[in-house]
Amino acid sequence: MMMGKDAMARSVRVQPGALGNDGGLDLDSRKRRVVRRGAIGNAASPATQAALADGGTIQRVAKGRHLVTQGDAATALAMLSLGRVRLVRGMSDGRSLSLGYRGAGDVLGEAALGGVTAHRESAIATEDVEALIVPLATVRNLMASDANFAAAIVTTLVERHTDTEERLASMLFRNVEARLCEFLLKAATRWGIPDPRGVLISAPFTHQEMASMIGSTRETVTLTLGDLRRKGVIEIDRRRIVVLDRDALKSRI
Repeated sequence: MMMGKDAMARSVRVQPGALGNDGGLDLDSRKRRVVRRGAIGNAASPATQAALADGGTIQRVAKGRHLVTQGDAATALAMLSLGRVRLVRGMSDGRSLSLGYRGAGDVLGEAALGGVTAHRESAIATEDVEALIVPLATVRNLMASDANFAAAIVTTLVERHTDTEERLASMLFRNVEARLCEFLLKAATRWGIPDPRGVLISAPFTHQEMASMIGSTRETVTLTLGDLRRKGVIEIDRRRIVVLDRDALKSRI
């Protein structure tokens, strides 16, 4: 299994209704819905989608627990169906580095398809999480027989690599305000939902989480958000951020 010890301790078999508002769908239909939720699953043929669902197991992880634990063997691909996880890498000096977030429709563990044998970071649930866990052997066999599915996984690997490079460049060459504005723009794209005021970032990022992501401190993030709010760029609504002016954010990067 690819999952951390916390996740294994709290994994459950899915009961009716466990995947949210799916009506009266049976378990197999629910698993297929999970597969189709993300770009990788949507790129697959119907036969590949069915094989992923048949070969996978639904796992649930409570908020604060590990779906993946750094150092554990990477033996499966996780297709997230509900919730959100934060990726954290522990450093040799005891510090931790926040690498990003994954949510519904995203996958975890894809690096193992490129030869990585152990997880390089932990995935910690920031809210209750549900995922379809598919053994790597199953995924590799399906990649060999479904070119579109294989291409979608390669695209995901390239996108993750590009995102890492862009984040490194941002940390090196941009100030805190620019890095925070960049984070807010990306969060609005990934987690945003339409709002009469602009775009509501539905994920409730804490100031500490944002600080960890951009390499700053909670106090500095709080001050910078306050400045953006006073200038009418964002609004803060019960721990969630509303982007009022995307162009203003872009101009600060």
